[in-house]
Amino acid sequence: MFNKSRSDKSPAISNPVSQSFSVLSISATVKGEINIEDDLRIDGNIDGDIYSKGKVVIGSEGCVKGKITGKSVEVIGKILGDVTVSDIVILRASCYYEGQITAHNIEIEAGACFFGNCRMENEEKEEIAGDNGKVTSAKKETVLSLQAAGIKGKKEELEKA
Repeated sequence: MFNKSRSDKSPAISNPVSQSFSVLSISATVKGEINIEDDLRIDGNIDGDIYSKGKVVIGSEGCVKGKITGKSVEVIGKILGDVTVSDIVILRASCYYEGQITAHNIEIEAGACFFGNCRMENEEKEEIAGDNGKVTSAKKETVLSLQAAGIKGKKEELEKA
């Protein structure tokens, strides 16, 4: 029961590279394309596209004008552009988002400002018989068109800021 010779076989950090992330500070401004292998937190301003193989977090003071492609995106700040992810997009209550979302899952907190469309893509494929009798496979998609109601004033306020 209290065997001291027992050793924990799992290390504290299994792979330090997979646990790494980069931060763009609040005082930073980047114009151009960002390509990154790991996670990224943005507290500054980016005018350009982001390509990440990890999670991208837009902090409360962060602003991205461009498209984001990655594994997942969490928005606390502001995005003006399209987001395409293989996992989940999370829009927090304080965020402002304008654009097209393409994701497997989406979470929108009450109070989030979202102006755009959302396309939910599943990895599942379904077979479709065409007019010529040939069977092809296609991704299953659900398209949601969301319009923010009662927050028109917020949009103009944020654009002035």
